Amino acid sequence: LTRRTTTTMLPTTRSQSRREEPRRQVTGERGRVFAAVILGFCVLSFIDTFHTLEPYSGRRSLLSSAYLATTSTLLPWAHHYLADVSDAPDPDGETALFWHIPKSGGTTAKRLYQCMGKTLAHRVGADPRFGHDQENEIVVFEPHEGKDWKVVNVDTTIKPGILRAKELGLVQSHTTDLIFTMEPAFAGEQLYDEDNKGRFLALFRHPVDRAASMFFYLQKATWEKTYRPEWADMTVMEWANLKNFESDYMVRKLVGKKFGDSVDEMDLIIAKELVRQRFIVGLMDEMVESIRRFNIVLGVDESSDRSQQCMEDFGLLAPEDVTPAISAVGEGSGEESKTHATDKKNSNKHPKFVQGDPEFDAIAARNPLDMVLYSYILQLFEDQKLIIDSYFLDAEDEEDETTIDEVANELALLPPGADVGTSRLPSE
Repeated sequence: LTRRTTTTMLPTTRSQSRREEPRRQVTGERGRVFAAVILGFCVLSFIDTFHTLEPYSGRRSLLSSAYLATTSTLLPWAHHYLADVSDAPDPDGETALFWHIPKSGGTTAKRLYQCMGKTLAHRVGADPRFGHDQENEIVVFEPHEGKDWKVVNVDTTIKPGILRAKELGLVQSHTTDLIFTMEPAFAGEQLYDEDNKGRFLALFRHPVDRAASMFFYLQKATWEKTYRPEWADMTVMEWANLKNFESDYMVRKLVGKKFGDSVDEMDLIIAKELVRQRFIVGLMDEMVESIRRFNIVLGVDESSDRSQQCMEDFGLLAPEDVTPAISAVGEGSGEESKTHATDKKNSNKHPKFVQGDPEFDAIAARNPLDMVLYSYILQLFEDQKLIIDSYFLDAEDEEDETTIDEVANELALLPPGADVGTSRLPSE
């Protein structure tokens, strides 16, 4: 006898079919929509990568056109806690933050505002030598007698110090004129709130120049925690091809990602939007003009005797006659002049590479997102001049306000990653 196995199918009732059919339709429809969105994003990402990630291309990112009818990609903390570039500064109500990008002029900015007597937040304030690092409240003090500059007792350059500053209510205390940090995203999210907003500033430098300067500097900077003696015997090409090479530093920091985390085109878009709407942009190669803009935002009276003396000491009064101040303190320029502000320890002479040199191309290839971001920042620097100069217009200049407001509004409403041409800016 042959045993037969019979599978019995339970009949599906008519009511069950009626309930399941709409569910299958909805599920299928959702699946098709989701697949279409993912496919569209992948296609746009591919197009944008092909065009935008060419470091030396002047083409506008095609991906930006996908955002013409969408909301901003500005990070929530930046939207709520930071002042917009188009808003006139309020030095008494805001607390400014300077993003110190290594080897990009941040040391010059710090020493300039020390010279001007501003109260700063940076690593010096938390040095145990001064005895205020364990206080349970914000303390303003002079670290060096006779120097007439002040700091607060927290180190805002690093994450643990930022958390301590948050716990002590640094921003809410309104004791600090300028916060220095190397963690802009973390500091922005942790330190500020909707009632105590921030104003972000930064000096930017070409990614290849910055990276090369850092390479040569850390070969011999025994005083730095990041000292790299093993780099001393390397060529630039060997270093640029290291497996653990630090790439796309600026984009990574702006979106709050750690070293080793991957960054992509979406991170670039977010970084662009943050810089465009929330950063007063300065350039290391345009130090005099950059500091002039920072002074406006910070409420610095450049006509005072003290400001004039500090500006003169740092070579910031006569751009046609004075070597840019960045050379004075050795932030990494290839040819440095010696002036009153020279700091030999931070001085960093090194070869300068240009596009087409193997070294330049190798470093640029490891920083594709930063290359695109820096090109965008160059445009922003040009476009922000009119906005910053319009912050405190006199009554007789009211006729210009319409044009200025239109330009500011256009910048504010541009889609993320969009080109920011200057065709509508009035000629000077």
